[in-house]
Amino acid sequence: MLGIGLLRQQEAVWNFARGEILLGQYRHKLCSRGHRTWCRRVILQDDTTIPPHSEVNLSTSVQYGDLSGVNLKGSTDWVTEARQLRPGVHVSRTVVPERSEDAPVRVANLMEDPMLIRAGTIVANLDVAEV
Repeated sequence: MLGIGLLRQQEAVWNFARGEILLGQYRHKLCSRGHRTWCRRVILQDDTTIPPHSEVNLSTSVQYGDLSGVNLKGSTDWVTEARQLRPGVHVSRTVVPERSEDAPVRVANLMEDPMLIRAGTIVANLDVAEV
């Protein structure tokens, strides 16, 4: 969701006819999500403990909502959404390599204690990106 403050700050141009929004100098394609809220996401492969005050690459698997959007030529780039995985643990915006297993995703633990993240945890949804 985009707030009006951000849209004004970026001088956003929302072009419904072309199905895109221009934020600053970046053009983003818009798509209808229908009832599904994701089409591609990454999930943690193995239980992982993130040390306090550190950054690590999590080994994730790409999970597809359906295979209709899978590009066999690999010409589409995918990036994680920046989000808080849990209080104090943040997922960085990461370009994910075009593979289904062992896709590294950068996270930071800002807490004083190590954080255990269990296998199967949804780390982030993936968005199409122009790299």
